[in-house]
Amino acid sequence: MKKLLLMCLMFLYAGIMAQTTVTIGSGASTASAGTNGDPIYRSSGTSSFHHSKSIQLLTAADLSGASVVPGATINSIAYNKSTAFNVSGSNAWTLNVYLKNSTATALASGTAWSTMIGGATLFYSATINSTNNFPAAVGWVTFNNNTSNTFSYTGGAIEVYIEWVPSGTLATPFTGGAFQWLYDTTTTAQAMGTSASSAIAATTTSYTTQTRRYQTQLTYTATACSGTPNPGNTLATATSTPCSSPYSTTLSLQNSTVGSGVSYQWYDNAGAIAGATTSTYTTTVSAANSFYCAVTCSGSGVTTNSTPVSVSAPAAAISTFPWTENFDSMTTVGNGITPSCWATSGGLSSSYLFTSQTASGNTYNDPRSAPNYMTIYYPTTAAYLWTPSFNLTAGQSYDFSFYWVGDGLTGWQNEVLVNNAQSSTGATSLSTFLTSTQTATGGSNSTNYTKVTVTYVPTTSGVYTFGVKAYVTSTAPYYMGFDDFKLELTPACTEPTVLTSSAITASGATVSWTAATPAPANGYNIYYSTTNTAPTATTTPTASVASGVTTYGLTGLTANTTYYVWVRSNCGSGSASSWAGPLSFTTACTSTTVPYVQDFESVTTPALPSCTSSENAGTGNNWTTSSPAGYGFTTKALTYLYNFSNDANAWFYTQGINLTAGVSYRIKYTYGNNSTTYVEKLKVAYGTSANNASMTNALADHPSINTATAATNFVDFTPTASGVYYFGFNAYSVSNQYNLYVDDININITPTCSEPSAVTVPAATLTYNSAVVNWTAPNPVPANGYDVYYSTTNTAPNANTTPTISGLTATTTTLPNLASATAYYFWVRSSCSAADQSIWVPVTFTTKSFCPTVTAPSVAATNVSVTPTFTWTAVTGVSGYKLSIGTSAGASNIMNAQDLGNVTSYTLPTALSYNTTYYYTLNAYDAMSTSQGCSERSFTTAPPPPANDECSGAIALTPGGTFAQNAVTATNSGATATSDATATHSCQTTGYRDVWYSVVVPASGNITIETQSVSGSNVTDTVLGVYSGSCGALTQIGCDDDSSSDGNFSLVALTGLTPGSTLMVGVWNYSSTTTGQFKVSAYDASLVLATNEVKDAKNNIKVYPNPFSDILNISDVANVKNVLVTDIAGRLVKTIANPTSELHLGELKQGMYLVTLEMKDGSKQTIKTIKK
Repeated sequence: MKKLLLMCLMFLYAGIMAQTTVTIGSGASTASAGTNGDPIYRSSGTSSFHHSKSIQLLTAADLSGASVVPGATINSIAYNKSTAFNVSGSNAWTLNVYLKNSTATALASGTAWSTMIGGATLFYSATINSTNNFPAAVGWVTFNNNTSNTFSYTGGAIEVYIEWVPSGTLATPFTGGAFQWLYDTTTTAQAMGTSASSAIAATTTSYTTQTRRYQTQLTYTATACSGTPNPGNTLATATSTPCSSPYSTTLSLQNSTVGSGVSYQWYDNAGAIAGATTSTYTTTVSAANSFYCAVTCSGSGVTTNSTPVSVSAPAAAISTFPWTENFDSMTTVGNGITPSCWATSGGLSSSYLFTSQTASGNTYNDPRSAPNYMTIYYPTTAAYLWTPSFNLTAGQSYDFSFYWVGDGLTGWQNEVLVNNAQSSTGATSLSTFLTSTQTATGGSNSTNYTKVTVTYVPTTSGVYTFGVKAYVTSTAPYYMGFDDFKLELTPACTEPTVLTSSAITASGATVSWTAATPAPANGYNIYYSTTNTAPTATTTPTASVASGVTTYGLTGLTANTTYYVWVRSNCGSGSASSWAGPLSFTTACTSTTVPYVQDFESVTTPALPSCTSSENAGTGNNWTTSSPAGYGFTTKALTYLYNFSNDANAWFYTQGINLTAGVSYRIKYTYGNNSTTYVEKLKVAYGTSANNASMTNALADHPSINTATAATNFVDFTPTASGVYYFGFNAYSVSNQYNLYVDDININITPTCSEPSAVTVPAATLTYNSAVVNWTAPNPVPANGYDVYYSTTNTAPNANTTPTISGLTATTTTLPNLASATAYYFWVRSSCSAADQSIWVPVTFTTKSFCPTVTAPSVAATNVSVTPTFTWTAVTGVSGYKLSIGTSAGASNIMNAQDLGNVTSYTLPTALSYNTTYYYTLNAYDAMSTSQGCSERSFTTAPPPPANDECSGAIALTPGGTFAQNAVTATNSGATATSDATATHSCQTTGYRDVWYSVVVPASGNITIETQSVSGSNVTDTVLGVYSGSCGALTQIGCDDDSSSDGNFSLVALTGLTPGSTLMVGVWNYSSTTTGQFKVSAYDASLVLATNEVKDAKNNIKVYPNPFSDILNISDVANVKNVLVTDIAGRLVKTIANPTSELHLGELKQGMYLVTLEMKDGSKQTIKTIKK
């Protein structure tokens, strides 16, 4: 009976303490072969990089997301290997894995390995060879805790440390190939590592970081549940929907009891839900309901229920018509993003579904109504776009419509579908609106949309949804666009189509349309407005026309104003069609007078300037504006962008200009292109209306523009009748050329003399307060010379502007008394007579800065002398310089605008304080002003010199048995160059900021003096000198630059010295600019044994065997907290936390090591051992 009871208890305990395995990450990516940060680094089977150290971070979010709870005991950790390679032949490695609780959210390089694994738990340690502990297959590599250490997760993050070192001699091939691992990309560094062909010191601080988390598998045992469980609050990812379709929601528990021995059962209004027995449950909601979870603790048998959560039924289908959607209220667009209650399906992948875009989404088409529309990209597998659901009535006729635009290519196949659900399964095709043999309209940002309307009469009342199907039958197509969807009751008559405008003036325009079929009995209604708000069925029309009339003249309009026009058919008996439109146009500006100037600088590209217009009289593109930034065009210009397949026939029209019969006028303009290979064509003409039919007066033809430079042309002409004229620029290039530009249009009365040209400001003439402007005289030279106008604002002068300077006879002028570092705008014109001048010709320049360029101290310089020297570059023409210095930004409490004279350097005569930040500003001045706005800079003075800055202040070093025993952390911060002429260092003549030490030679007559690094210090290279004698009379007996095993640090080993004699030691920094900490120590191996003998006597713990091969045993491990293994040079090579009685040290090289036992009472015992 006792045995049966014991077995029952064991089974109960096993159930309560069941293990859970979770996977963190999907492993979406595969690391490249040989990536530092991999759990184990192997770049190939023959790589000699046999040593690696890596750190992996599992954040609190990673662990909680996998339901790993505080208190859980981690039993194993695994990583997913994507290559089927293992260790080769007789090769072997030692693998150690440490785990550590942490609060980190990201990893960063810069901390020593020995520091990072402080407080970590040795979790796994084993020898890896071709047959043991490592799978020769793709899949999980699992490390089960094989130590006596227990790792309990305390909450927060877990840091994993993995070191991989050879065990014995290796032979090639070392492994079957590279080890590659699966990972997921993260936003912060969650992995880092390093690798090398030789042992990686525990003091190593440099690691390569990776923004990735390697796919990880954890097996853990959660704490057993007992007592009354806390069910927590019930959470739902969705509790309602604006759509009529059923929706998904995931139920979960907030702050509930977790662990082993906890069971769950979800309930809804109907009772217990079959199969819903985990802490989360996902369900589909098709009616109103409520949910809660019963949480049971198996240890006590107590069950408590979570607070219920209620969910609403799906919304009713849309039943109010007309219904419209233009996508313009969407604040976020992108792949897979649709308006609420829309859906997409099909497609080869998520990249080939219908997606919402703006005009910048592709170059083939643009929205019909800005800013948004739906597009589809190259769907080789049929893709579908589904509207929301509608409640339709049997026998009622409905019109479903939308607009589409293509890419100018063939290969598209498109249909309109209807179904009772947003699915292609069971859908009915209503219409095929584009077949693969037809060429889709569009291309090059086209808005040439085609309307599709299908009529549908349901035979049964119910819920319906409409869909658009798209797929391609060839590799040619790219993009289609869809916009402005609508569902309405079928009107008694159809709407008109093809709305156009013509005869646009400053106060009127004619609107035309194509008649509806059949034509409405009661004619048409017209509605127009200055706002683009579409009229509804109840909107009162602005005007009406009789049956058979398809035009209407709008009068009384406002000049230079955009109007929107809609037209509908009047069916009679109080019914009407949908409104067609909007058609938009902008009324003309009122006419202006000469001079007329258009430089396109007022526009926001690609828009045209106010009071101008364009007309696409062909099938190519139309005029826009751009900023060419080259080809002779420095700012904005009128631009024709090429069309792939269609010839250009685009017109740009100026504002209407009042001209007088019999008067000679001149039109001048700049034109060009951006290629020497492609040819552009441009015509210039004028007429009495802004349309191509009225451009009857030809002015110029440029049929071969291909120089990739800007050219200027002018034409003189005389109108035969007075009136208002428009000037047109016609791009008529053939298809698939490049870009054509027009700029600086100028129309004026023909001057009696021409304007100057080639206006320049030579850079060499620019100073901080003056500039020289040169130009070339026209032929003939103007009788009254030249007028000049300049300003700091870019407002061009006109014919009535008063010149800044008049009557200049030379073709150059010097502009004095200018402001420094300022942009100036300059114009010059010819003065033909008192009443007749040429047009103004511009140039722009910027004066030089008045502020001197400071060269020292550098910005934010540190360790600056307390009597610093300031240097700067001279500014031409100044009288001198003024210096201000303060102890805070903007302050001048040390020096206030001190006049330094006309010099380029200044040394402060009075010493500043040590280790203090100062702020200073250097200004130039002349007879008129002092520079303003010059940059304030800062520097920090050096700290005070250390006590051992000179030989006379040397600090005594205490010799130890190893470097680490009595190492001193020193600094050269604030140190200066020694004044002792006898302190030479012949091994390296470069040395700065020396500090001094002394040491007494031990009884052996031997001593080693060495420097090593301090983590994070700027000191990385030292020079070491050792001297006999006294300060001022030193004799060098040893010198070294880079012999230390720690990088570029120094080591001098001396023998045969007189015991008890004192040596002087100087340490120089190789760099002249850096300061910081370093370590210095004097030691001799003869001192090791004496130390050990004292400690052995105190603690009486033995290690054996000694010498050892791979395993070193500890006689009594009960009171040992940590084991530190140090080589004879004092380098820490291994740390073992919470050791067992067996120390696995097979990876160590042959030689002598010091094994330090750190006891739980704070004492230490150091034992000298030998590795065979």
